[in-house]
Amino acid sequence: MTNFGSASMHEPDSSANMRTKHGELLKRVPYEKDKVIFREGHDGTDAFVLESGRVGVFKTTGGKAVRLAVLEKGAMFGEMAAITGERRSATMIALEPCVVVRISKITIQQKIAACDPFVKALINNLSRVNERYATTNTVAEKLLNDLKAAQAVKEPESEPEPEPAAPDPSGPRGKDGGAS
Repeated sequence: MTNFGSASMHEPDSSANMRTKHGELLKRVPYEKDKVIFREGHDGTDAFVLESGRVGVFKTTGGKAVRLAVLEKGAMFGEMAAITGERRSATMIALEPCVVVRISKITIQQKIAACDPFVKALINNLSRVNERYATTNTVAEKLLNDLKAAQAVKEPESEPEPEPAAPDPSGPRGKDGGAS
């Protein structure tokens, strides 16, 4: 796990909670296989660090869930929604039993406030890039859906069978174009 300070336990139930060296309470949350940690489009308040197991990153495209990535032990996720206040940009699902450490938005904001101005500027730039990506992605998805809808209207469900050609009323003709 990423070192957020001392991992020493100060709570009676050490499997559920831990404190950093500065006293921030971090909550451990276990997830069973196939359980949703958070869903795309939901409000984001907390960030997470994957302590054990694997988590899948899924995005809904064309009504289907598409797996974008698999996160492993030590990975942080959900931080941009916690920083920017934007909605979650993907769905996170436990691919196997896992434990995540939940970091509250308040703790994230306190840590950012304590950063030097250079680090704050980096965070600000990253959050703007993330917002632009989310906006561009949303616009692109809408345009793609509009295009698909327009094509569905233009193209009939199935092409009608061509009607058989009517026989020539003047009868069959020979090679020279005259009647046989």
